[in-house]
Amino acid sequence: WHSIALGEEGRVWTWGCGRKGRLGHNDQGNRLVPTLLCGALVGAVMVAAGGFHTVAVTSQGELWAWGTGEEGQLGLGDTSNRLVPARVGTQAAFGGSQVLTASCGGAHTLAATRDGSLFSWGRGFHGACGHNDSNNRLVPSRIDAQHFHNAKIVSAAAGQVHSAAVTEEGALY
Repeated sequence: WHSIALGEEGRVWTWGCGRKGRLGHNDQGNRLVPTLLCGALVGAVMVAAGGFHTVAVTSQGELWAWGTGEEGQLGLGDTSNRLVPARVGTQAAFGGSQVLTASCGGAHTLAATRDGSLFSWGRGFHGACGHNDSNNRLVPSRIDAQHFHNAKIVSAAAGQVHSAAVTEEGALY
């Protein structure tokens, strides 16, 4: 439905279907070619596109989200859509650590932090968020490290209704 690219100096381009703000251009219009994202988001070092929402991580370890928020997948404490990137909490929202990487699923989001923790939020359908339940979460919630045998998480991927994580030792969960 939409695509995102990261360029030099942390600039971000989006294109495709703009429904519900997933492109971040302060409208719901489609873009047929890559279009530079303007606004408060600067210094991106990684980007990810989900089914209907988008995220970016900055060099300062901040997480920004935009697009459809109907299941809480933006992590902003509500179910509203955002037409422009909005910062997801502060470092306090991630246990005092910076975000290292993030991934968007169909309606949930994952974020791994520099201290090796994994957070998730959004639609918990079939346990996609990893909290041993199917509840939706509106803000980043730390996944219990016991599920990973207390290993540090360095990468995570969110699918349509499932998730995966990799530890610093290379174990896949």
